Amino acid sequence: MNLEIVPGRLTVPSLSALAAFEAAARHGSFTRAAEELNLTQGAVSRQVAHLETVLGVALFQRARQRVALTPAGAAYAAEIRDGLSRLAAATVSTMAFRGAGGVLNLAILPTFGTRWLIPRLPRFTEAHPGITINFTTKLVPFDFAREPLDAAVHFGDPVWPGARLHRLMGEEIVPVAAPGLVARLGLKEPADMLRGSLLQQSTRPRAWANWLEQQGLPPQRALMGPRFEQFAMVS
Repeated sequence: MNLEIVPGRLTVPSLSALAAFEAAARHGSFTRAAEELNLTQGAVSRQVAHLETVLGVALFQRARQRVALTPAGAAYAAEIRDGLSRLAAATVSTMAFRGAGGVLNLAILPTFGTRWLIPRLPRFTEAHPGITINFTTKLVPFDFAREPLDAAVHFGDPVWPGARLHRLMGEEIVPVAAPGLVARLGLKEPADMLRGSLLQQSTRPRAWANWLEQQGLPPQRALMGPRFEQFAMVS
């Protein structure tokens, strides 16, 4: 099979060859790629060899039982990975389509989703039965152009290239402690908080520093303490 370039027609190798190559590139192994795709190692090797023939470029360097991406292979793998992910997401969304309202792919913050949004979902579904919502959790800003997402509920500064922003609500973060810890350390004044470990939240790196400064306390210990990615992990 040759890759024929025809004006106005997409120039794309077979999806099976692309999937085999992407898996092999990600694992650095034809054998592990075969296990993931439920194929034989020989089948993956043939798919990759066929793709190299179609492209006219070596994608892997082969030495005994090991393979390594060539510079061209590494660049190609990085380019097609997002495309294959978007194709898979679009396929799942289409399969989930059940009504005239369409599908909304929404990125949410984990704690906000579980504590505020999801409990209100039944009311939304009742009011809009034709809309299917697919949820994805995102802790940091992302590029909508590279993600199969329509909207996001996020926090932070109102600067997000390529997106329109609408403010939902403000946020107030206050220090809390377990009742047993309050009694054991005798926590009565803000300065007493420094007797214990300050639990850090990855997405709010200056939370403790800001609070200590507001209380007129030195912020030197603001970053000292175990770090957690989500509020749900420390609540």
